[in-house]
Amino acid sequence: MKKGIIFAFFFLFLAKASTAQETRFLTDKQGEYIVKNQLNKCPGFDFATYSGNLKVITDWFHINNPVLNPIKGFDAIVIMGGNLCDDDRHSFYYGVMSYIHFAFYYFYMQNGEMKQATGWSAHGTEININNPIHNIGQIMDESEFKTGDPPALKQPLEKALANLKQFYLTNPVEREISPGVILFKGGYILVFNPDRPWIWKPVTVREIVDAELAYYRVKKEIDSINYQKTLEKWAKLNFKPPEMANTSVYDVLKKEYSALSSEELNKPASVSRDDGDISGIRADGVGMPVMRFNPDCWDRALPPTAIQFISFEYKPASYEELQQFIKRNDGLTDYVSLFMNKLPFKELGALINKK
Repeated sequence: MKKGIIFAFFFLFLAKASTAQETRFLTDKQGEYIVKNQLNKCPGFDFATYSGNLKVITDWFHINNPVLNPIKGFDAIVIMGGNLCDDDRHSFYYGVMSYIHFAFYYFYMQNGEMKQATGWSAHGTEININNPIHNIGQIMDESEFKTGDPPALKQPLEKALANLKQFYLTNPVEREISPGVILFKGGYILVFNPDRPWIWKPVTVREIVDAELAYYRVKKEIDSINYQKTLEKWAKLNFKPPEMANTSVYDVLKKEYSALSSEELNKPASVSRDDGDISGIRADGVGMPVMRFNPDCWDRALPPTAIQFISFEYKPASYEELQQFIKRNDGLTDYVSLFMNKLPFKELGALINKK
C-alpha cells in the first residue's frame, strides 16, 4: 500500500515538472519593430505631417533604447493612435493630442510549438503626446446640476462649478532630469520646451477658498430646497424623519476658512487631509499644490501638429524586482521595466518641436 502511495506522489511530481517545462521563453529569438498607424483621420487635418512627427518619435525610441535595438525575445508592436477630430480638447490644449503604445509580443515554446503573446498578455507601456497634465494634474470637480434641482439655481451652480474646475490638484516636482525633462512625484515624466512658460500657475489660498465657498453656497441652497420637498412628501405619507443636525458642507468650510489669517490666505495653496479638515486646503506647502493650467505654455507660433509635450508613467525596476518578476511569471522577462531602465531620459528633450 505504501509503495502505491509513493508511486502516486512520484507520478504527480513528474506530471507537475513536465507541465512546468511546457512553456519556454525564446529570449534570444530575433524580433521585429512594427509601427502601426491607427490615428483617426479628420477631414481637413494635416494627417501626413502629424503622422510624420509621431514617426520621428517612434524611430528615436527604436534607435536609442537598447531594449529595442537589437530586438530579441519579442516583436515590438508600436501603435500610433488618437482621435484627431476632438475639437473640444484641441481648443483648450492647442496641440493635437495622441498616444504611442509600445507592446512586447514575446515569443515562447509550448508543447513543442512556437507561439507569441498578443493582446492583454503582451505587456506594454504608453506615452502621451500634447497632453501635458495627464496623470500630473487632477481637476477639482464637484457634483453638477441634477434633474429635479431648482431650475432657478441651474445657472448659478454651473457658473460656480466652472470657476472651481479651473483649479487642479497637482503632483509636486520631484527633480529635474535635464532641461525640459521633469520627474514628478508618483512616477511621471514630462518632456517640454524649457524656454516656454511653465504649465502651471500658482494659486493662493484665498482664490481656492473663494471658489469652493461660492460653489457650496449655491449647493447649500439647492440641498435645502430639495430637502424641504422631501419633507413634504414624507408628511403626506405620515412619516416623520428623525431629528438631524442642519449643518451643510458650506457651513463646515466657512468655519474652517474663518480660522485662516490674511497672511495665510495670500500664500500658495496646497491640499492635504491628514489633519482631518474637510477641505484640506493648507498654507504651509504640505500636500499637493493647487494650480491653474497655464495656456501660455503652448507655442502658438507652431502648428497644432507640432510635438510640444510628451508625458508618460515612469516605473523602473531594480535588479531584484526584475528577478522577482521572472519568478512570479514562470520565467517571463519584464520587458516594460527593462524599457524604462534603458531609456536615455536626458536626451528626450530632442523630441520636442521648438521652431
